[in-house]
Amino acid sequence: MHAELRTADAPFRDPRYAPRRLEVEQRPGGEMVLTNPTPYSTAYLTTTAPLARWATEAPDRIWLAERSGEGWRTVTFAEAWQRIAALAGCLRELGVVGERPLLILARNTIDHALIA
Repeated sequence: MHAELRTADAPFRDPRYAPRRLEVEQRPGGEMVLTNPTPYSTAYLTTTAPLARWATEAPDRIWLAERSGEGWRTVTFAEAWQRIAALAGCLRELGVVGERPLLILARNTIDHALIA
């Protein structure tokens, strides 16, 4: 039996994305400049700042989950913050800082998110 998939009926939370707005500037040489005029938030200065916040405010709340066998593998905000701090320390000891890039060859998993 093939059920029709309807995203409108799915139990998704509102992701609170910025509205999709686009300004198009046509220039004389044929160039186009595309701009989203929606102001962006400066609430967090780094990508890890929100994780640090939620590791303090809601440490036991699940940050990420992925299928694992018959069940799920989950990582809470506090666990993620601790693991990321440990990984960052190890990478620093290995000299992977500053100008040296890090190539991550992995599937889109919790482990990938932690190292990223």
